[in-house]
Amino acid sequence: MRPTLRIAIALEKTLRSPFWFGFWVTVILWMIASTNLFKLTDFGRNTSLDALTKLYPYESLYPDNSAFFVFVNIDDNSLKTLGQWPWPRQISAKLIDKISHSGAAVIGVDVLFAERDRFSPDNLSQSLGISKKEIAAIGALNGDKMLGDIVKETPTVLAFALSNQKINNKETLPSHFVLMGDPPQNLLSAQALIQPISELEFAKGVGFVNTNKTEGMIRETPVVAQFKDNFFPSLALDMLRVAQGASNHVMKQSELGESILIKTGQLNTKINDEGSFIFHHGHTDRFAQIPASEILSNKTFDLKNKIVIVGASAAGLGDIHSSNLEDDIPGPLFHLQLMDQVLSERFITYHIFYDRLIFLFCAGISILFSFITLRVAYRYVLIAIPAIAVLLIFLSVERFLHAGFIFNTPIALLLLFSGSMTTYFSQIAQKIILGRAVEKDIADAKDVQTTLFPAPDSISNVSGGVIPYKSLSGDFIDYFKVGNKICFIEGDVSGKGIPSALLMARSVALFRLFARHNLTADAIAKRINDELYSHGTADKFVTSVMGWYDMEKQELTFVNCGHNPVLLLDESGHKLFDQTSPPLGVVGKEDFSPSIVTLAYAPLSVLYIVTDGISEAMIKVTKDKEQEIGMEGLLRITQKQTTLSAIERAKQTLALIRSQKLRATDDATILVIMYEEIASEASPSKNENQS
Repeated sequence: MRPTLRIAIALEKTLRSPFWFGFWVTVILWMIASTNLFKLTDFGRNTSLDALTKLYPYESLYPDNSAFFVFVNIDDNSLKTLGQWPWPRQISAKLIDKISHSGAAVIGVDVLFAERDRFSPDNLSQSLGISKKEIAAIGALNGDKMLGDIVKETPTVLAFALSNQKINNKETLPSHFVLMGDPPQNLLSAQALIQPISELEFAKGVGFVNTNKTEGMIRETPVVAQFKDNFFPSLALDMLRVAQGASNHVMKQSELGESILIKTGQLNTKINDEGSFIFHHGHTDRFAQIPASEILSNKTFDLKNKIVIVGASAAGLGDIHSSNLEDDIPGPLFHLQLMDQVLSERFITYHIFYDRLIFLFCAGISILFSFITLRVAYRYVLIAIPAIAVLLIFLSVERFLHAGFIFNTPIALLLLFSGSMTTYFSQIAQKIILGRAVEKDIADAKDVQTTLFPAPDSISNVSGGVIPYKSLSGDFIDYFKVGNKICFIEGDVSGKGIPSALLMARSVALFRLFARHNLTADAIAKRINDELYSHGTADKFVTSVMGWYDMEKQELTFVNCGHNPVLLLDESGHKLFDQTSPPLGVVGKEDFSPSIVTLAYAPLSVLYIVTDGISEAMIKVTKDKEQEIGMEGLLRITQKQTTLSAIERAKQTLALIRSQKLRATDDATILVIMYEEIASEASPSKNENQS
């Protein structure tokens, strides 16, 4: 079959059946989801995580872990008490020292010390025009040195930042990473490091504070980053190392390569293959907060074995972010959330393979229900699909709570409902559009159309009939005598409605015109094809069987132009004759060359020609299941008609359609030609006189 024919048939089927609308909507949506086109998959996954987080905040599963964490807050009141930011480094040194003496296991400082203290003797000497000796004499302190001495002696982890701009500075940061196996390939990489000043290089730990934002909120954050050939931890990860007194982080990829495993002391951290940690956010008011100004006052605090982070919530310092649970969260609290999850071994994961597997499953179910929608009452579909959706949602919630696994539930549900809903509404729309367009002309058109078909009893050994699937038929038959021969045709026009009915009428007229000239079957077919191809459209074509029954020679010749197989019954059994050319109107005359089938007709020979409305008619095999009868089913029907005339055979077959014993899904048409000898007293028929 030629590609143009395949396209034409596929287009015709798509336009004919609402199922194909549902099918293609589902397939296209599945392709978009599977390839993450337009970031649809990311959007669905984020939506799923957001909904589950709101339903089950972190503290609903782990209510007690927050007692290990403290946030020392550089808030607006602290700035009012101690002066504007940045404070002199000796104040920061004193703050860290007091926290350390309160028993903290580790102190993370979510503040960049990338520039020297503006209150240092060097800066004051330059800005005031006074010598360093005079500055020292009036009591100016070297705050950078003081801070360096403090962080060297205390369990302090300082912050640095990753940069994509070239910075001419020497890398002095230790990485504290031991790599096992091949290095991960998709980690966040940096062009440069914005690192603490040299006086602070002996801090117990150092970690970056860069994070990710999508849609203005932080759902995940990198935990490992790469600079040149070295790997560096985030601030939170290195705080966990220092808190345990561990010397290194040990990193390796999982066996399947979908995640990265990091062992820090006794703690294990699981992150995705891009080195990012996904948050299961909780409400941040569960963390204890102490203003920095109170730590620096005469008050005492018991911070023994606590994990403490120092950072800012003051509005003017700009370290405020949003999560999928809360707005206006100070940046340091995200570090505490991460460490809280690591201590609880609460790792949120997803896998593209499972996403695609679920998408494929839901798309398959959707297409199945698109098919079912056209064959059963829609209420059953409305029960079945929501039941599957509820099961999918339950599975999504259960896996999130017990395994931290995220199903891409929104996109899966969209795929699940897409096919049947599109098919259903397409079916309704098709009925409304076709009904309104055809209703006003349908009665007159139907009357005109019936006059084109011969009377069932006009020739004794030839008969047939047409049952339109709708009010107007695209199928047609015609037959009449020309001398001692009978010319005949059966055809099926692509599509339905008035355009197909008009093309059907034109095809009948052309057949009658060329048959009157006693042309051979292949010549008639070529002439009709030329006319339809030259003056037709690409989406309209005609399948047909046409030929001659020469009663004097008892010879039957015909061509099958893209039509259903022709069934011959004779004394030897039965035979099927398939198409010998493309349908009429599909290809030009250069490519159209039908082959003639020649049969020697004998007594008991009967030829059946049917359209796909009969061969594809549905018969019930069980209470709830139907199947097409096919040509095998037609053969079984004809084998019970051995004693009937041509008129009775055609009438009985069509009666099965009318009584709904066979459910037609298209126009149903039959043409029966039986063997008959010429009687000597035969007179010209009415059809011959007319022709």
